[in-house]
Amino acid sequence: MTRGLRLKIIGLFCVLAMAFKCSIYEETVPNAESIIPIAWDFFEDNEYQAAYVKFDEAIDAGPGNSEAFHGRAWSSLLMSDVPDAISDFNAAIYYGNSGLDPIAGLAIAYQANQQFSSAISKAQTVLSSNSNYYFEHKPLINYRDLHLILAMAYFHTGNLTRSYDQIIILEPAISITQNDSSTWKYNDQSYNSYAETLMAVIDYLDVLYGM
Repeated sequence: MTRGLRLKIIGLFCVLAMAFKCSIYEETVPNAESIIPIAWDFFEDNEYQAAYVKFDEAIDAGPGNSEAFHGRAWSSLLMSDVPDAISDFNAAIYYGNSGLDPIAGLAIAYQANQQFSSAISKAQTVLSSNSNYYFEHKPLINYRDLHLILAMAYFHTGNLTRSYDQIIILEPAISITQNDSSTWKYNDQSYNSYAETLMAVIDYLDVLYGM
């Protein structure tokens, strides 16, 4: 074997070794931006646990990635892990997500956690910015949910007038008067108080529009 041929063979081995090393490196060090679309696909298919795992991987790959925290927050919320959802929504905002989605998520999470004043504040913020809001990755979560949250939160804080105002937005045909017991009925059912009637309506709307 000539010296020139030996050098060519050695050079080929070096090229192959470098290519092999690069391939291994790419497989063992994932990129957050490549993981996140896969995670959202799982989320949109209602596979929240799988989505959570992928968003978690994205956070490991990019610890300050606001989109990864945002996605993991929604996944936690829809798996009823409210405290983790609140933590991740706040992390998403901290790391730079300035959109309405994490604020809407916080409104829902605070309501679920019975933090009614915070739920009111976040829902109002979203609706004042976009009265027709919807969540791109789950359009069934939208402005109706936020009005429902306001109706519930105002009810639980004792502000029945504002609760009723939100109910009217969702159910314009309804007519209940606080000082007229003859109006304390809904869906052919009579109730003993104005508050009890409002609660019945809210429960019904929760079936229609709630998550």
